[in-house]
Amino acid sequence: MNVIDIVSLVLLVLLIVSGFIAFKKEEKSKNDVIDKMKNDNELKSVSLKLVVPLKIQAYERLLLYIERIQFPVLVKRVFHPAISKNDFHFSLMQNVQDEFEHNLSQRLYVSEATWQLVVLAKEEVLQNVNAVFNDSENEDTATIAQKLASFENPIGEKAVMDIKNEFNSL
Repeated sequence: MNVIDIVSLVLLVLLIVSGFIAFKKEEKSKNDVIDKMKNDNELKSVSLKLVVPLKIQAYERLLLYIERIQFPVLVKRVFHPAISKNDFHFSLMQNVQDEFEHNLSQRLYVSEATWQLVVLAKEEVLQNVNAVFNDSENEDTATIAQKLASFENPIGEKAVMDIKNEFNSL
């Protein structure tokens, strides 16, 4: 064997080894991508397992909020025979606002459209309460309570339907 044969053999061995190393690197890179995809899918799966119950709870809480600000329910909860007109007015407004603030974090789990309907339902109630009190200066508290209890909440009903639709699309 001459020098050229030895050099050719060494070069051939080096070429084979470098090809093998490149192949292994490419294989490792592909495996890393596959592992990352698996981890991403696992993360999404875990995320869904955590988020879905929170979304369900948000839908439940927002439905309960809408129910609690329906005029018959709200009046029944706040009115008592000895309450003054000013205290009744204040209590109604405060109750709607406090309930709303208690549920602010639910905004994170519902669509913006649904959240806006919840906000509009709250505003509808507050505006109607103010309107009834402004139009009933000469009426007693019990009469005002009866008027309010007969009001409907169309935006609240639309919010309920929207929440249910969003829930059903989970």
